[in-house]
Amino acid sequence: MNLKKAFIISLSTVAVLVLVMFLAIPRVFSAFYGRANYLSDEEVEVEETVPEEETDEGVGDLVSDEELAAIQDAMDSSRSVLSDDEIYNVLLIGVDRQEKTWNGNSDCMILLSINTKDNRVTMVSLMRDTYVNIPDVGYKKLNAAYAYGAGPLLCETVTETYKIEVDNYVAVDFWDLVDIIDIIGGLDMEIDEDEVEITNLYIQDMCERLLDIDPTGHYFPEEGGMVRADGVMAVAYARNRFVGNSDFERTERQRYILTQLMEEAKQMSLAQMTEKMQAILEYVTTNIPESDIWSLVTELPDLLEYEFETSRVPYDGMYSTIYVNGQDMLVPDWDETLEILHDFIYGSDEDSTEAVAE
Repeated sequence: MNLKKAFIISLSTVAVLVLVMFLAIPRVFSAFYGRANYLSDEEVEVEETVPEEETDEGVGDLVSDEELAAIQDAMDSSRSVLSDDEIYNVLLIGVDRQEKTWNGNSDCMILLSINTKDNRVTMVSLMRDTYVNIPDVGYKKLNAAYAYGAGPLLCETVTETYKIEVDNYVAVDFWDLVDIIDIIGGLDMEIDEDEVEITNLYIQDMCERLLDIDPTGHYFPEEGGMVRADGVMAVAYARNRFVGNSDFERTERQRYILTQLMEEAKQMSLAQMTEKMQAILEYVTTNIPESDIWSLVTELPDLLEYEFETSRVPYDGMYSTIYVNGQDMLVPDWDETLEILHDFIYGSDEDSTEAVAE
């Protein structure tokens, strides 16, 4: 066989292999996708009643009916809902529930926005205690929207409240997140010494009361520092709201965990990602169609190289706390808040994004 003929045969073989890959991968991915809990919005019903959340101690200001009516009127912003074909908004939802007989409360809500025109990804934590108007339910905490109508109702509430078109959602239970992080192989994270004691108490409670496992081997070292954390450790850290500024600082911990997960993904090969995805998808509930998922997967290598910026709403100094129906509620200064939030996600002015990025 001469060199020219051998080269042509080799080239033909490579071409056939590439063709087979492009034909096979969608089929393989389709099989993977079938492992996820896909729910169309039409399949989800709004509940009439949900389990009552424990009441707060009531540190917020008591308000009169007239004051409450004025707060509600201020929420009815005349702003139009923003949308952009080059910006994809997906709501990442962490659900806190001990049993799957109800939807649970969405105690972690992060609006992930992929901006393909500016090569930016923003993550904005939406505080669980924000006072909002849940469509067809009424004025309650933001995290109650998921309890009443799962992902679709929460997305609708976020869209109407923050005037940002939420395209889709991805939801996981906190307990499923333990398994997801373990499947990935853990993650590198840094914990301050003053966070360790409370986080270890969370670990003990999760292991003994909820997971029925021995907490030994899951505790953070007393001195803190950089640690290779397993799923129990990472989720306990993300649930800690008793060190620092309560739930405000907890949202920072949640965004930090997501950022570290993305760093783990950057280190994986395509084969490793494929293997992990097979196991992870069964823990995920979403309304993202398979065609959109496939598009995101093909763009993932580029997306992981985008600039990442994080923030949180309400912003410091732009909210008040009121006590309503036995609960402390956060009331943002909506006009100023929405202006800054919209600039952060949709604007390309570096000065406006730096003003709110943490």
